Amino acid sequence: MKKILLLLVVMAVAFNLYSGSDLKVKKKLVVLEGSTHPDNIISLGGQIDIKGVVAKSVVMIGGHLNLDGEVKEDVICFGSKVKIGKNARIKGELLVIGGELKRDVMSRVNGEFFYFRFDLKKIESTLIPIISDSKTITFLRILKIIFWLILTLVVLAILPQKINQAMEMFDKNILKIGMIGLVSIFVSLFLLIVFIVLTFLIIGIPLLLALILVYFLILIFGRTVMFLYIGTRISNFLRATNISPSILLLIGVVFYTLLKFLPYLGSLILIIMNIFEIGIGISFILRKRMALRD
Repeated sequence: MKKILLLLVVMAVAFNLYSGSDLKVKKKLVVLEGSTHPDNIISLGGQIDIKGVVAKSVVMIGGHLNLDGEVKEDVICFGSKVKIGKNARIKGELLVIGGELKRDVMSRVNGEFFYFRFDLKKIESTLIPIISDSKTITFLRILKIIFWLILTLVVLAILPQKINQAMEMFDKNILKIGMIGLVSIFVSLFLLIVFIVLTFLIIGIPLLLALILVYFLILIFGRTVMFLYIGTRISNFLRATNISPSILLLIGVVFYTLLKFLPYLGSLILIIMNIFEIGIGISFILRKRMALRD
């Protein structure tokens, strides 16, 4: 769990540098009544008390959230202890995954409300004996799916406009972005080999770590866009309207999960998706130079 939190911190810092925003990971924060917090609140295992107004979103990984004020956008919590008071007003979505939730009946949520309660220790103790002989599912795979859900929800909350821009760009340039992704993967593999060789000269170690980190960040961004794109396509096919971006993302994660249990064809589709995900990230970074339309 500590490794996951560390990766989230690194991701948050990297996106902060990239997006040029005032995003900072909060350990302890109090928004007093009558005051306004102008930016997103991102907390990893912290204590957040809100009685005033938050102008953007609140994203919690672990920790405690006491909300008795107003949040202008979304509230997304994973494995947190969440208390929603009677004066709480959330204009966006409320998603609580794991942890504990106490919500006063007088509180208001304008968007979708989703609470999925689970206990990882209980899941492990009940599932492992059952699936120990299974060749299709493992507890580690369950954790990976939950991990990707957390990451993509965090990215969507931090960079909603950039995600939407990248999704529109992908929809208009699918083939071109696919080619960019394929070339980028070959270039990454070549650089990986070069940097591994250079590690024997010491200088290659920081280069190798930097390459892995950049690849991982690009993959997270591209996968968030891909999940949202898939969720949107599925909802359009089912003629479902007024579905929040967070729920669309969840639909994309479910689709991604089902592909893992589809032999041969599922693996092929996942490889193609991975190519597109890298292509989306690279193309969005270089969109102006490559004349890709937003």
